[in-house]
Amino acid sequence: RDRIGRFRACFDTSTPPSTRPRENSCTPSTQLQESKATMPTALPGVLARSTIVLFGDSLTQRGFEPEGWAAALAHYYGRRADVYNRGYGGYNTRWARELAPALFARPPQGQAHLLATVWFGANDACISTERAHVPLLEFEANLETIVQQARQVARVVVVMTPPPVHGPSRLAYQKRKYGARATGVEERSTEVAGRYGDVAARVAGRHGCALLDVHQLMLREADWPRYVGAGTEDGDGLHLSGAGQRFVAEKLLALLPTLGLDRDALAYDAPWGFEVDANEPAASLRAHFARHRGALQANSGVLGVDRGESRP
Repeated sequence: RDRIGRFRACFDTSTPPSTRPRENSCTPSTQLQESKATMPTALPGVLARSTIVLFGDSLTQRGFEPEGWAAALAHYYGRRADVYNRGYGGYNTRWARELAPALFARPPQGQAHLLATVWFGANDACISTERAHVPLLEFEANLETIVQQARQVARVVVVMTPPPVHGPSRLAYQKRKYGARATGVEERSTEVAGRYGDVAARVAGRHGCALLDVHQLMLREADWPRYVGAGTEDGDGLHLSGAGQRFVAEKLLALLPTLGLDRDALAYDAPWGFEVDANEPAASLRAHFARHRGALQANSGVLGVDRGESRP
């Protein structure tokens, strides 16, 4: 405990440098101990970043796969925002709404999330004999509850619609997975997924959320089945292929700047290497962090302050 206290003291700017503990436990060598390059404030406040929360089913969970859309988002906002992937494979909105109050609880210090995405419907839209099925009216009520909670703690909320479904690929996947036990019945369809997408779009509009209509955007492409794995060895006609991941990432990253979330307008946590004064690093770091605190607050907003509508 004493060592932890002395370590934290090394990062504290509330106490003048001359009165801070300088025991060897703060640094591994006397030479480093005597250096002026002391971190100018206590972690994690120094390196605080804006936050992004992705909430959805397996389409979100798999977003951190190689070429994944969520990974592309994390790359885009590198050093500016931390991306939290809260995708739950197999979930529908009935189950997800039970998680939403904890997921969208008030963040520490009342700092709003920069962005939240909500992507459900692919499982809700399966046929009624499937355990994940949720009737359309209940889906609307569930999604509305989730979106309302997200809006309370995020500067911008983007609602996403379920992708179209490639029936032949679903049946081929079913045979691969179940063999002789395959039913030969398509448990999902593009038509039904489109109805759930229409509801998601209405919910987004009612609550001033941005909409990424993945369903309609894909259908505009003649070769859309490849986005859900058609023609690939392990494609199942529902989950995104590498091409599908890139497609969603491209459309989302094109939308975000129109919502005021261009990364170049956002504060980054620590200065770039070329910005640090090699002779007086502590002073240049302090100057950056002083600017960063205000910029971080401006990026995301503070809960309880009107953040405006997040319309596309």
